[in-house]
Amino acid sequence: MTHGQVLQRFAWGIGLFAAALGLRLAAEPFLPPGFPFLTFFPAVIITAFVAGAGPAILCAGLSGLAALYFFIQPERSFQLDLPSAVAIAFFAIICAVDILIIDRLTTTLAALRTEREKALHHAGQRDTLFKELQHRIGNNLQSVSALLNVQMRAVTDPAAKRALADAVQRVGIIADIHRMFHDPAHADGRIDEDFTRELAERCLATAGAGGKVSLATSITPIALPQDKFLPVALIMTECINNALEHGLGAREHASIQVTLTRVGADCELTVRDDGPGLPAGFDVATARSIGMTVLRAFAGQLEGRFTMASDGGTLCRLTFRAPVIEDRLEVAWSASGLKAAQNT
Repeated sequence: MTHGQVLQRFAWGIGLFAAALGLRLAAEPFLPPGFPFLTFFPAVIITAFVAGAGPAILCAGLSGLAALYFFIQPERSFQLDLPSAVAIAFFAIICAVDILIIDRLTTTLAALRTEREKALHHAGQRDTLFKELQHRIGNNLQSVSALLNVQMRAVTDPAAKRALADAVQRVGIIADIHRMFHDPAHADGRIDEDFTRELAERCLATAGAGGKVSLATSITPIALPQDKFLPVALIMTECINNALEHGLGAREHASIQVTLTRVGADCELTVRDDGPGLPAGFDVATARSIGMTVLRAFAGQLEGRFTMASDGGTLCRLTFRAPVIEDRLEVAWSASGLKAAQNT
């Protein structure tokens, strides 16, 4: 604290004392005897809050002397008898207690402000580092996808080439979902119409089927933590890819419908295509393909249930539980209804 700031603080104490004295002198004709400190207590308290303990002690000392001289018998005298000494002692004790409490309070508040600023600074650093970490994870996933793609070009065996192509696609989609989760638009883990269509259209673009598929979505928005958001998004992706591979096949046109409904905390995700349906004897619980293994693993991670059935095509259904989002978000999104788009 500079010398000028110290003087300014003590000027506050002297100024408030002068104002209290002037007010007390002005009120003297209207007050009964026995209120010598009436305006001085507020002056001391305000000084303690505004200027600190030192100026408040100065204000209290000047106030005690002024009260003794002007308002305690015998007036216009600094003579002390027992009653006046008791009155001054009472004033001094009350002022000391008030100044001590206020000084401790302001000191504590200042310390809390300092700690809050430090906490905010550390939180900002943490968020920056976390975002950088997530960015690097996304980049690393993209690098893995690129390396697998390079390896795929060097492989001549059709089965190995297909396996690597599936791996490239899955790693790339995981990287995309990871980036989408940490995008501000989906920072709360929200799965809604926009997210679903963006994810589905990426699958269509990857498969080169954008002009062959009519995509319809009907999504009740849900908000998920990352440990649930990623499995749900990946299951949705696997089901859409399965519909593209088996539902579209060699046909020139197909329809895919993605729906997400919720009753309380119970959610149901379905992906339906209009293809030939499941082969005879197919059992999702015993299927050994990588895709089915992935679907069962993620459904287990969600503590949910995944089924597939032939229903005018193939119907994939995932049931799981999710926290209920805020009502204001539900109201804002419930009007979105069924969105449909057709690429020809």
